[in-house]
Formats: sequence, structure tokens, C-alpha cells
Amino acid sequence: MFRIVLIGAESTGKSTLCQQLAKHFQANFSREYVRDFVECKQRAVKRSDLDTIVDGQIGYETTACQQANPLVFHDTNLLSNAVYADYYFQVCPKKLENALDHSQYHLYLFCQDDIPWIADSQQRESPEARTALQKRFQKALEASPIPIVWIEGSFNQRLKTAIRSIESLAPRKDS
Repeated sequence: MFRIVLIGAESTGKSTLCQQLAKHFQANFSREYVRDFVECKQRAVKRSDLDTIVDGQIGYETTACQQANPLVFHDTNLLSNAVYADYYFQVCPKKLENALDHSQYHLYLFCQDDIPWIADSQQRESPEARTALQKRFQKALEASPIPIVWIEGSFNQRLKTAIRSIESLAPRKDS
């Protein structure tokens, strides 16, 4: 199984691209748990929610991996949870650290903030927060041993770049 994570700050096109890639490669994908959590609770995330969010994200990813053949896409992952926990609460819960240490991903598609920022109820803060978060994501990814492909440009360019990078790195379905 080859696990591909779409990562980046808020409003960088991760969800759209994740769904397009899953459709193109006829592969499974996991949604971003925190988005569903916020929609269900109808409020912003609190520090006391972090362990629940980690468990939910792990659950989403595990379910997607159980049906992978041989690709699976993740609309964000635990590293994203760590970046946001540090940004908003200046903490990385032990449960999150441990889960990150035991997670195995193969490729990061780092979605850039060169597309318009779009407001999204309690999920997104501001274009300025997106810029600050994007810098934190870059720093976290640079410290990771996992290959990173920068995804930028129009939505069509992003899709083409992602497909080319996946085809060059991922195992083929008939392999």
C-alpha cells in the first residue's frame, strides 16, 4: 500500500484535489476528521478536543487503508493535527506524538496557498492565518524524511503535477 497525504494550510485545495486523485486512480481516500468534528459540534475546536480528533483521524485513515489497492489518499493527516495544535494551543499532546511516530506515509503533496482563500464557517480563520500556518507546514515537512511534492498553480496544473508525481513514485495497480 502506498499512502499519499495532501497537506497544507486551510483553503489550499486539499479536499478538492484529494477527491480528484482518488477518482483518477480509482483509489480510496480518507476525509479530514476535524472538518466533520467541527460540523457535528457546530463550534470551533477546543484544546480538550485534541485527543478525540487524533482518534477520529486515525480511525478515518485506518478505514481507508483497509480498502486500499494499492493507493490510498489522505485529506490531511496527523502531522496536520500537530501543526494546528501547536499553532492554536501551543501543545502537541502525547497521544498525537505517539501516533505520529507510528504512522507510515509515503508521499506528501504540499498544497500551496497561491489560490484564493475562501471563508468556511468555524473551520477557517483568515488569509493571514493561512500564510502563518503554511510556513509552519513547510517547516514540519522539511523535517520529515518523506518525499514532498509542491502542488501549485491552477486547479488543472495542480492535478497534473500530482498525477505525474504519483505515477513516478507509486507502485502500479497491476504490479
